[in-house]
Amino acid sequence: MTERLRTSLRAVQPGDVRALAAAEVECFEDPWPEAYFASELFAPGRFQRILVDPAGVLAAYLFTAWQYLDLHILKIATLPEHRRNGLGRRLMAVAEEHARAMAGETLTLEVRLTNTGAITLYESLGYERMGVRRGYYADNSDALVMTKRVCASG
Repeated sequence: MTERLRTSLRAVQPGDVRALAAAEVECFEDPWPEAYFASELFAPGRFQRILVDPAGVLAAYLFTAWQYLDLHILKIATLPEHRRNGLGRRLMAVAEEHARAMAGETLTLEVRLTNTGAITLYESLGYERMGVRRGYYADNSDALVMTKRVCASG
């Protein structure tokens, strides 16, 4: 059993781009390039957050984009050494809170069909399987599309 990692949540800043690009290579088979992270910082309709450890080192990150009333989760990742500490679950809750605060109706994401751990997490959070996008990833593998309806508060 791993010990809970103490982290702080904050908005992504331009100085984080290099660390994000390095983390991306550790976390994904088809990583976003550094320039893509930089362009996402100032794109309209975006919401990004990172979790950093007490030393300020990146532990997990979330990038989203509004598409009408849907908050689309573009990227969520936890660095390998920090996995199984609830950081992904925490970032998913932050995304849902943001969607609710902005009067969004749904959250949507794509996940590799082979990523059973992530699929299990998303299902435990109330996401439903909506369909498959064939050849979605650079290696031509398929993605499962999952969506969660946001309930209005109050």
